[in-house]
Amino acid sequence: MPNDIPIHSVQGRFQAFAQALEREGRRPLTVASYLSDLRGFATWFTQSNGEALAPQGITALDVRAYKSYLLTVAGFKPATVNRHLAALSRYCAWARGQGLLQGDPTEEVQGVRQVKPAPKALAAPELRRLLREVHKRGVPRDVALIELLANTGLRVGEAAQLGLGDIELSPRKGKVTVRSGKGAKYRQVPLNADARRALEEYLAVRPQVETQAFFVSQRNSGLSPSAIWRVVKGYGQRAGLRISPHTLRHTFGTRLVRGKTVDLVTVAAMMGHESLDTTAIYTRPSEEDMAQAVETLGVE
Repeated sequence: MPNDIPIHSVQGRFQAFAQALEREGRRPLTVASYLSDLRGFATWFTQSNGEALAPQGITALDVRAYKSYLLTVAGFKPATVNRHLAALSRYCAWARGQGLLQGDPTEEVQGVRQVKPAPKALAAPELRRLLREVHKRGVPRDVALIELLANTGLRVGEAAQLGLGDIELSPRKGKVTVRSGKGAKYRQVPLNADARRALEEYLAVRPQVETQAFFVSQRNSGLSPSAIWRVVKGYGQRAGLRISPHTLRHTFGTRLVRGKTVDLVTVAAMMGHESLDTTAIYTRPSEEDMAQAVETLGVE
């Protein structure tokens, strides 16, 4: 690939930058995205400063002004603004390596902080609708699986890896042991009455097969994560819901936190979170919460 592209013009520099990205193994779509964002900056730069874009002419003041323009005038979302800034930062790093720029004006400008709403969780009526559909069909394994996910917040992979010895049941209490959670973390989660009842009913009819996997497939092997995903999605569709096993995990966390009877440390321990910041996401309002809030602002 030629390395003698003239870089005395805007387009020449962009072409040389694109070839540098290609040599790094960047995909064509990624390279095209970088160039599109850079052309947008070049247009803004010329309109704002009355001169063609040159790396040595970019200042931190320009970068801050462009960030403000993207947010307020262009109306881009934070993720899009940050993508544009990342493209500009990568271009400045390349220009510095080529001796076209002394410092990096993008280093002084931070991206837009994004405060994400709480992850999608089922509202109480939706959860009841799902569980009603599961119990109405009455397949013991599926009832036990979905009651377990909804009442323990296990990840799909954790549920798939459960062995017969990982479930402890008694008339008044029970617990599930997760031996290889995310980050190889070991934890135990208590089982409420609904989960215990469903698990006991499943164990009473569980096929007597060689596998020690707790949940058994129709082929008498352990139920895989993808199979669990399909089971949950299928019942969700019957209940008119678009869900996954992770939706049930988020629902568990949300119900605990918003019930205000359990502290974040306890919730984090049950969900296998390493940081309370991860658990705290369930204290944030969801998009549905915010939509309902503004509906109350009608003028009398």
